[in-house]
Amino acid sequence: MQKTPPPIQWLPILEAAARHLSFKKAAEELCVTPSAISQQIKGLENYLGLTLFERNGRKLKLSPAGESYYLIAEDIIKRHSKGYRELQRRYHNPVLQISCPIFIAQELLIPNYLSFKEFAPSVELRITTGNAFVDFDNEPVDAALRFGPGSWPELDCRLISDVDLQLVCSPTYLDQYRLNKHVNLDQAALEGHALISLDDELRNWKQLYPTINPEKTIICDSYFSAIRSAEEGLGITVGMKPTINRLLAEERLITLTSDISTTDFAYWLVAPKHKANTEQVDALHRWIKSLFDAL
Repeated sequence: MQKTPPPIQWLPILEAAARHLSFKKAAEELCVTPSAISQQIKGLENYLGLTLFERNGRKLKLSPAGESYYLIAEDIIKRHSKGYRELQRRYHNPVLQISCPIFIAQELLIPNYLSFKEFAPSVELRITTGNAFVDFDNEPVDAALRFGPGSWPELDCRLISDVDLQLVCSPTYLDQYRLNKHVNLDQAALEGHALISLDDELRNWKQLYPTINPEKTIICDSYFSAIRSAEEGLGITVGMKPTINRLLAEERLITLTSDISTTDFAYWLVAPKHKANTEQVDALHRWIKSLFDAL
């Protein structure tokens, strides 16, 4: 085995051959002949002094050494591809991709999408939605809107908006159960209603009522689904102001009490620290904050 690493041009060949376990398929992908792939792999094996592939007729199998070196090659190829895409996006086709909860995307970002050009005229904004936290190392996302405490040490966290909690239901539900929106419902009264929650543990409810144990619950997979379920008159849920302000103004939802509960959680724009100070992320933060401030 040599003291210096092998020529780097062998790594894409190893990665393709190991991924496909076929010299022929690797050759088709890399636009060369199968014999060229075979020769390059043989050269790499000779350089390393190790057998990377176990050959049994036409079938290929990675040797233990091959599996180890494949992981190295795969990581290098992925990092290079990701870096190249970021280079293209930054200098040739500026694209900024944000991940955010579906409710915020539909209620706030998408209806105001065109106004982003006022903050970054040359940047194409792409919006993806999801409930899970983004894996910035493995997903092509530049920034994300998160709801939480803002204590993610590996990320740059910029406050977008504080959040207040209020119980909400539809006007139909209010009338059906003859509720008085001016009279606070105590925990015992609430437990007789269908409570819409984001999970089986009722975490959104237990922020307000730690010991609540309702007779009926409706479990939704997202805040978007919970709010929509409340709009349809299925039950009562915990609404987060200011995100529901428009729905309240249009009387699609009704607050059940005048009491507002504060929470330590808030909406944050987060980004990897090495990207956080780019002009595009700065513009994105100003744009989203302006939308929340206008609610």
